[in-house]
Amino acid sequence: MYRILLSSPLFRGLTLEELDAMFLKVDHQIKQFRSGEMLAMAGEEVNKAILLMQGRLQGEMVDYSGNSLKIEELDPPQMVAAAFLFGPQNKFPVFLSAKTDGKILVIQKSEFTEMLSSEPRVMVNYMNIVSGKAQFLSGKITFLSLKTIREKIAYYLLQKTKNSTNNKIIIDQTQTNLADLFGVTRPSLTRTILELEKQGILNWSRDFVLILNIKKLNTILGR
Repeated sequence: MYRILLSSPLFRGLTLEELDAMFLKVDHQIKQFRSGEMLAMAGEEVNKAILLMQGRLQGEMVDYSGNSLKIEELDPPQMVAAAFLFGPQNKFPVFLSAKTDGKILVIQKSEFTEMLSSEPRVMVNYMNIVSGKAQFLSGKITFLSLKTIREKIAYYLLQKTKNSTNNKIIIDQTQTNLADLFGVTRPSLTRTILELEKQGILNWSRDFVLILNIKKLNTILGR
């Protein structure tokens, strides 16, 4: 059961034997969920450490008009709401729902706190996860401040280039999913992509985007 956790950033550096020994001392549960199930409501208290072991989850914000904006999709073996487990405002910032069937590992907050204090490697890993989430949310705020679809596409692709050795960016999202992520309609996104292609800035294929003129892509963001 714990083998999948070996690839989790939270347990980086631990062996399977060490994980087995750790979880013999920690009260925990494995819970299954179904596609479409709501796992947490925005504003609900985060009082457990949750690790996604199987399936896919998504976080969405809903405004006063009932419009939803996809904030993040989670794949295993990530922690859920890691940055909100502690602190004075330890509440889910988004609605958390299941994109597919799957299962999660749940550890009570007190048990998780004991785990952190007893294993320095897990403590350091957790701190890195929280720092990474803070940086992600900072980038998300920047993204949400962008006004045009062109700016959102440019920002999204330029962020992707940071993890690429060339100008070929692998896209693991459909245009429908990207439209949800950007908070725009699919036709508007497609129309803007076609405009960028006509301007010789990029070529957008089903599984990847080839950036032809990264200077012009930066110019869209005023860089």
